[in-house]
Amino acid sequence: MEMSSTSTGSPLAALDPHVAGLLEELVQALEGVGLDPGLLELCAARIDQMIGGGALAASPQDDRGRVVLAFTEQYVLDAHGVTDELCAELNSHLSPPELAALTTAIATFEALARSRVALRGVIE
Repeated sequence: MEMSSTSTGSPLAALDPHVAGLLEELVQALEGVGLDPGLLELCAARIDQMIGGGALAASPQDDRGRVVLAFTEQYVLDAHGVTDELCAELNSHLSPPELAALTTAIATFEALARSRVALRGVIE
């Protein structure tokens, strides 16, 4: 999955090209923060798997990837369940701008995944 196809591959693109375009701009801005695009793709794939039953996401091979994926999963399942320990570990691997971008990306990917599920069958 390529990051730039996140919004254009959504049913939102067919229903509301303006909103899809704005989401595309957001995704491109997130790519510019310096987070590894592969890491963001992994997060998007895992969210798609959790919400929409997408393909199994690959497992990260390094500590940074594992903590980012753990945070992603907990955020999607129950953001209130993100522990101080998980936040501390995440902060040891990401800079504040990277953390802000990651959190925004996860929220965006989750919204897009949920919209795909909600609009399934409306646009095919």
